[in-house]
Amino acid sequence: MAPKKQCTSRVSWEQLDPDLLRIISKKLCDISSFVCFRAVCKRWRAVTSLSDPPPQFPWVIDWPKAKSSGELESVFRFYSINSRKTHAFVVPHAYIFGPSDGSVLIYERDRSDKECQSFLNPLAWRERFVPLEVPVDNTVRPIRLARNLIQNVEPALFYEENAHYILCFWQSVKNKWAGVRVPRLKTVVFYDHKFFVTDDEINYTRIRVIDESTGAVLSYLPPPTDNFYHGYLIATDDGLLAVEVIRSIAVIPYLKIDLEECQFEVYRLENYPQNPHWTKLRGIGDLMLFLDQQNGFSLKASDFGGFKGNCIYFITAGKKWPKRGSEHVIARFDIESNKTERIPAPAWLGRRFFERQAAWFMPTLL
Repeated sequence: MAPKKQCTSRVSWEQLDPDLLRIISKKLCDISSFVCFRAVCKRWRAVTSLSDPPPQFPWVIDWPKAKSSGELESVFRFYSINSRKTHAFVVPHAYIFGPSDGSVLIYERDRSDKECQSFLNPLAWRERFVPLEVPVDNTVRPIRLARNLIQNVEPALFYEENAHYILCFWQSVKNKWAGVRVPRLKTVVFYDHKFFVTDDEINYTRIRVIDESTGAVLSYLPPPTDNFYHGYLIATDDGLLAVEVIRSIAVIPYLKIDLEECQFEVYRLENYPQNPHWTKLRGIGDLMLFLDQQNGFSLKASDFGGFKGNCIYFITAGKKWPKRGSEHVIARFDIESNKTERIPAPAWLGRRFFERQAAWFMPTLL
C-alpha cells in the first residue's frame, strides 16, 4: 500500500478573511496587543482603525518616584488590570499633575527655557496646550470629561486662586478658553453640555450648573444627602449619578483602612431641570463605576469579557509601611453583595510618603 501523502498546503495568516481579522482584533484586551496586531502587515492594518480600537479596561497610573536631588524621574508606569501588564513611558524633563481620560497633564520647559503646560497622550505622543494664564504649580488639577459619552472634547482643569477655584474649559462656540470662578470646588463632571460643580460653603453644600457655551451659572441643585462633602458626580448613558462614600477612605489617603468597611451609596438625578431630585438606587445594572482621588467615570461591563457590572472600582491607600509611606490599593465594591474585595496589583504601585495617589487612566490612540 502506497504511503499516504501528507498535506503540504498551508494557510497564510496574511490571507485570513477580513471579517475574521476584525473579530480577532476586537478580542484584544490590551491596547499594546492591538498596536502589534496592526503592525503585522498592510492587510491586517487595513481592516482595523486607530479610531475604532477594541474596548479598553482602564489602566492605573503611578506617580514617578522622587530622586535624591528632589527632582522627579521622567518614567511613568501604567498597570493594566485586564492583562496584568505594566507599561512604561518616558516624558523627559516633565512633571505630571494627573490623568484626564487618555491624556496626562504635564508641564515642562521648552527650547526657549519657558515653562509650558499641556495635555499629553503618551500612547499617541500628541500634545494639546492649555492657556498660558493657568499657573504652573501643583494646585492645577485635570477634569475627566466622560470619554465614553462625549467625543473630541477639549480637556478641562481647575486650579486654586486665593480662597476660590478657577474652572478652565474650552468654549467651542467662541473658539477660546474660558475661566469661571467657583468657591471651594470639590468635584466636577461634564454632562449634557453642562458642568455640574459641587462646592462646599461654610454652612452648606450645593451643586451649581454651568453652561458650557457661555460659562453662566444656570441653576443650583441640592446634593443627594447632607454629607456629600466626599461624594462624586458621574456622567452615564442613563443619566447623572452621585456616589457618596460612606467611609471617606477613597478620598483621604495614607490612612490605615479595613477594606471590609468600605461602602458606597449611589443616587441618580431625576426630572432635571423641571423638578430635579435625587433617587437612591439599589443597583446600577451593567454599569461599572471608577473612582480615584479626584475623578469618577463609568463603563459598561458587557463591553468587557469576564467583568461583572453593578460594581464600583476604586483606588485608595492601605496600611502604612514603616519608613516607606502608604501602600496603594485597588479594590472593587460589589453593590449587590455589599462586599469589597482587593484586586491584585504590582509591587511597585505606591508605598511612599505623601505623594499624590495613583489614578485611573483611559488608554487611547487618538
